[in-house]
Amino acid sequence: MRTQLKLLWIALMFCTCSWSEEKIKFGEDHCVYCRMSISDPRYGALLVTDKGRIRKYDAAECMINDVNENAIASRKMMVIAYDQPKKLIHVDSAYFVISSVYNSPMGANMAAFSSKEAITDSLALLTWQQANQSILK
Repeated sequence: MRTQLKLLWIALMFCTCSWSEEKIKFGEDHCVYCRMSISDPRYGALLVTDKGRIRKYDAAECMINDVNENAIASRKMMVIAYDQPKKLIHVDSAYFVISSVYNSPMGANMAAFSSKEAITDSLALLTWQQANQSILK
């Protein structure tokens, strides 16, 4: 009985890994949508499906297109903050801008920021929903 409990405990320890510990490995990971290498630490996105699977993207616009085209149900959606490279933030707390100043990997020129103050240009700020609508036009 003790051996079975120990094995159960060990199995639970391996299964309790959290998606929040997942990071994008720049230069190693590839976008699940466009298959490009995720290399620029100022851009990227991560989605956790309703089944707990992790999907990584080289740009937020790839995540937008993937979710729209493939009807992916998500539990959590995060983007890389341009002003804090490599840092994932929830899409609902991010501020988005679209401008030729920001050359995102897929050419939509969209960048996410962690705060309004981080955006030095006088550009229109977009919510996640507004950014979606702009990309899907």
